[in-house]
Amino acid sequence: MAVTLSADVIAELAADHERARVEVVPCDPVTRRFPDVTLEDAYAIQAAWIDLQVANGAVIRGHKIGLTSRAMQQAMNIDEPDFGALLDHMWIPNGGSIAAADYLDPKIEVEFAFVLSDDLVPADGSRADGPDLTTDDVWAATDHVVGALELIDARSHRVHPADGRTRTVRDTISDNAADAGIVVGDVPVPTADARDGRLRWAGAICARNGIVEE
Repeated sequence: MAVTLSADVIAELAADHERARVEVVPCDPVTRRFPDVTLEDAYAIQAAWIDLQVANGAVIRGHKIGLTSRAMQQAMNIDEPDFGALLDHMWIPNGGSIAAADYLDPKIEVEFAFVLSDDLVPADGSRADGPDLTTDDVWAATDHVVGALELIDARSHRVHPADGRTRTVRDTISDNAADAGIVVGDVPVPTADARDGRLRWAGAICARNGIVEE
């Protein structure tokens, strides 16, 4: 596959998502106008939107990887994880508060955050986004792991009010993989402890008003 949309259309769609974020009014999913949009198109829209925010003063502070489980990949009809950028305006202090009205359809997910101490590059010095990046390379660049909360949002309609059509993974990727906010915990797990497999047994309790939700 390749990018099929023109640069002007990509810029227009990126601006639509930024307008939706700022004005808190959802835009149409990309696939509603362009049903045959490719994954490459979706990432091009995402990149253009990130560039637009950076041009307006935002700073990239990290990256989000989603759809890491096989079950979620099958549900979204994709065979690989997706990714997006974490910008400085997304950082929420641990113990802080946010206003639901500032978001369109906010949801919370419990995650692990990998805090890097070095640039993530393969041991052989090749490109970081090349095919030779290994798990060992990731661990070598990681300072510690910490629990985190991810705030996700939908700048385009999850379910369109006109016809009930749900958005696809291409719409989500265009929407910066639904990134909206992150809360980083304050109990770091050293890399050696994280790597030995004990994080597989880590659990989380999500409660609202003292009532366990999940």
